[in-house]
Amino acid sequence: MTASSTTGTYGSAERRHPRLVRRTAWLRRHSIAVSVTAVILIVVVFFLDAGVHPVTMAGFYLVPLTLLALSARERLVAAAGVVCGLLTLLVMVWQDALAASNLFYLLYGALAGVGLIILAYLIRRLSTISDYATLRAQLSEAGADILTSGGTRDDLDVLLEYALERLGEQLDATAGVLLLLEDGYWLGRAGFGLGVDAREIAAEYGDMALSAEAMRTETTVARDLTGGDPTPGPLAARLRLERVLVVPMRALDREVGVLVYNRPQAAGDFDREQVSLAEQVARYLGVAVDNVRLMLELGAKRRDLELVRDSSLDFAQSLDMTEVLEAVVTRLLDALGMHACDVYEVDLDAGVLRVLVSFDDLVFDDGEWTGRELPLDHFAASALAVSSRRPVLITSLDDARLNDAERELLERLGHHTQLSIPLRIRDRVIALVELFDRDARDLSDEEIDLARTICRFAALAVDKARLYDRQRVTAERSDRLARRLQRLQSFAVDLNRRLDRADLQDVLDEVAHAAVDLLRVRTAAVLSGSGDYLAVRSLALAGEASPARLAVAESELLVRCREALAAPADETMAGGELVTIVVAQADGLLFAPLESEAPQQASTLVVADKHEGEFDDEDRLLVATLGAQLSASLHNATAYQREHAIAETFQQALLMEPPAIPGIGVGVRYRAATDTARVGGDFYDLVTLGPGRLMVIVGDVCGKSLSAAAQSAVVRYMLRAYAAEGSPGEALSRLNAAVIAQTPDQPFVTLVVAYIDVARHMFEYAVAGHPRPIVLAGHGQFPVPGEGNVPVGIFRGAVYPTNRAILPDDTCVVLYTDGITDARIGGVLFGEARLRETVLQHLGMPAQELADVILETVKDFAGGVLADDCAVVTIKLP
Repeated sequence: MTASSTTGTYGSAERRHPRLVRRTAWLRRHSIAVSVTAVILIVVVFFLDAGVHPVTMAGFYLVPLTLLALSARERLVAAAGVVCGLLTLLVMVWQDALAASNLFYLLYGALAGVGLIILAYLIRRLSTISDYATLRAQLSEAGADILTSGGTRDDLDVLLEYALERLGEQLDATAGVLLLLEDGYWLGRAGFGLGVDAREIAAEYGDMALSAEAMRTETTVARDLTGGDPTPGPLAARLRLERVLVVPMRALDREVGVLVYNRPQAAGDFDREQVSLAEQVARYLGVAVDNVRLMLELGAKRRDLELVRDSSLDFAQSLDMTEVLEAVVTRLLDALGMHACDVYEVDLDAGVLRVLVSFDDLVFDDGEWTGRELPLDHFAASALAVSSRRPVLITSLDDARLNDAERELLERLGHHTQLSIPLRIRDRVIALVELFDRDARDLSDEEIDLARTICRFAALAVDKARLYDRQRVTAERSDRLARRLQRLQSFAVDLNRRLDRADLQDVLDEVAHAAVDLLRVRTAAVLSGSGDYLAVRSLALAGEASPARLAVAESELLVRCREALAAPADETMAGGELVTIVVAQADGLLFAPLESEAPQQASTLVVADKHEGEFDDEDRLLVATLGAQLSASLHNATAYQREHAIAETFQQALLMEPPAIPGIGVGVRYRAATDTARVGGDFYDLVTLGPGRLMVIVGDVCGKSLSAAAQSAVVRYMLRAYAAEGSPGEALSRLNAAVIAQTPDQPFVTLVVAYIDVARHMFEYAVAGHPRPIVLAGHGQFPVPGEGNVPVGIFRGAVYPTNRAILPDDTCVVLYTDGITDARIGGVLFGEARLRETVLQHLGMPAQELADVILETVKDFAGGVLADDCAVVTIKLP
C-alpha cells in the first residue's frame, strides 16, 4: 500500500462522520478567520443597535456568538458574550432605555449566551470524541489495508508517521517518537519535532529508563521532567523534555515498542481521555507492526518455498550432471547472496573429495579445479560436515574448527565465510556443497535451513543424474558390445557358410584378422605347442603387413608369450602351458583357449597391444567368444571334410548310370541343394524288371544332406523288393506299411513309381504326394490318368491306385521332383508350365541331353542358386 492509498484511506474514514462534525472541525481549523468574522459581526450589530433601535437589534449578537460556539471555543464564546452584554448595556444607558422590559431582554440574552457556551462545550466534546474515533478508524483500516494488499515496510512507516503526528495533535504534544524494540535495542521508526531523523535514534534497552519501565509494567508512564531527567537518554540529548508520556505497544504477549510524547509545562498534565486515546492508538499500532512483521516473515517463507519449488523443478528438468550441478550452484547462491560455491563428490572409501563443479567471480571453472581429487582429511571443516551429516558454518578465519591448510586456502582466496552442507541420500553422504563469501557473515538459522532444504532436492537430483550417467555409460557399453558381437556373429555366419570350401589354415587366418578388427589390437595370432616348442599357426597385424614385418612381429610375440608363460600373471597359465580353461591376461596379452578333439594339439588365440587403454571385461568376453567360434569352426570344418569324403563315396553308390534297354532312351540328372555332400533328399532309381521292362522311381525325402540320402537309399531298395510282386500302386502301399511299421520317426517321402513295357508301349505308374509325370506325344501333350494319394509314411493303411496308359510312338515321359518347379527368383516360381515349354522346345534332343538342358534351364532361371534338391528322369520311346 503506497502513501497515496494510505491518505485515501484516512480521508474515507473522515467522510463517514456526520456533516456537523466535519463543519465544526473545519471551523476549528480556521479559528482566526472565525474570530475576525465574529468581531466584525459584533461591531456591525453594535452600530445597528446604537443607531436603529436599542435593545431590539441587540438580539443579533447571537449570530457571532453562535458562530463562535460552532467553532467549539466555549471560553471565547463566554468572553464575547460578556462584551456583547456590556455593549448592549452601554447603548441602553446612552439612550436612557433602562426600562424593566429592556432589562428582561438583557436577561434573556444572558441566558442565551450561557446556552451558547454550553453548546460550544458540547460541540468541542463531540469533535474530540469524533477525532478520537476517526483516528482509531483510520489506523484500524490502514492496518487492515496493509495486510490485505500485501503492503511493505514503507507502507507501515507511512502509517506510523501519520498516527504519531495525529495522536500528537490530540495530545497537544510538540515532539514525539515511536521506538521499536528489536533484539534488546530501541530503534526509532517515526517521529516529529525532534530536529533529526527518528531512524538515527538507537539505544540499548536499559538506557531509556521510562521506556523500559512502561514496557516492564505494561502501563502508561507520565512524568514531569521540567527539572531534568534523572536518567538522561538519547531523547534528552536532542530536545528539552518537560511533560513526557510513554505508552507501551504490545501485540498479545510480544513486546513491540513504545510511543513517547513531550509537551510544554504550560500545557499541563495529560488528562485521562488523552491517556486512554494514546493507549488505544498504541494497541492499534502494536498489532499493526506485529501483523506486518508476521506478514513479511510469511512473505519471506513463501519466497523461500517458491525458491525451493523452483529449485526442485530446475533440478528435475535435466538428467545431465553438469546442468544439474550448475542449477544447484545458481539456486544456492541466489538464495543466500554468496559469491562462490564448490560441489564435491564424496568418496568415503578412498577418503577423497572429487571436485564436480566450481563457481567463483561470476563464472564456472573451466577445468582448473574440476575433476581434481582432494584428501578429505586435509580439510577439517569439510570432514566435520561429512562425518556429522550436518551443516558447518565458518564465519571467521580464527575459527578453531579450521586447520592450517583450510585457513591458508581461505585467506589466499579472500574468503571469510564458509558454509559446508552435505548432500545425503538416506544415511549416505554422496556429495558436499561449500558456499563462500568474502565478508564475515553470520547466516541466520532460517537461511541455513533454506539452504539445507534446497540441498535435499539437490541430493536427489545429483543422485538421479549420477544413476542416469551410469545407465548411459552401461547402455553405450552394451550398444558397443552388441555392435561388436553382431559383427562377430556376421563373421561367424559368413565363415560357417564357407567351411565346406575353406581350408583349415584359411579359417585360422580369417579369425586372426577378425580379432585384430573387433578387439582393436595391433597383433592377433593362433599359437600351438608349449615352452620352447611354441609355434605360430596364424598371425594378423593391424594395417599393412609386409613379410618382413610379419616375421619380426611373429618373433616378438613368441618371446612375449614365452615370458608370460614362464612368469604367469594368472593361475590359469601356471606350468608354462597355454590356457586351456578360461581367458587370461598378462603383460598386454590376452589368451583364449581353443578346444580341440586332440588335447595334445591344444591351441590358443592370443591378442596383443590394444590401441587405446587396457583390456577390460568386454574385451575378455569378445576374445572368449571369438575363441569359442574358432573352436567350433575348426570342429565343423573337420566334420564337413569328413562328411564330404563319406558323401563322395555314397554318391557313387546311389547315382548310377541308367541301364541299357534296347528300343528306349533314358536320361538322368541330379543336383543337391548344398554342395557339402553333393547328395540330398531327392533321388531316382532305374531297375530292369525283365526283358523290355523298366521300373523308374523318382522321389523326395523330407530333408537334405546325408540323413535324407540315407532314407532315400532305404526307400529305394525296399521298392526294388516290392516291384517284382505287383503293380506300382501295390508296391507303394506295401512300402507305406513297412515305413510306418519299421521306422515311425523317419521323415515322409513323396514318390512316383512307373513301369514301362517297351514292346507294348504300356505305361503304368502310381503317385504318393509327388508331381505327376509329363507325357508328350509328337509336339503335344498326351493325356494320362492322374490319380494318387498322400506321401508315404503319413497314414497307416493308405492305398495307392495304379494309372495305366498305352503310349503312342515318339513319346517322351519326364519324371521330376518339386525342386524343378519350385525354383524361383524374386518370388516367381519356375512352374510346370515353363517345364513343359522347355521340354517341347528341346523335344528333338536325346534323352540325356534333354535332362541336362532341363536342369540347366532351371538353374539359370533361379540365378544359379537352387533352394531345393533337384532330380529329373527323361524317357523317350521310338
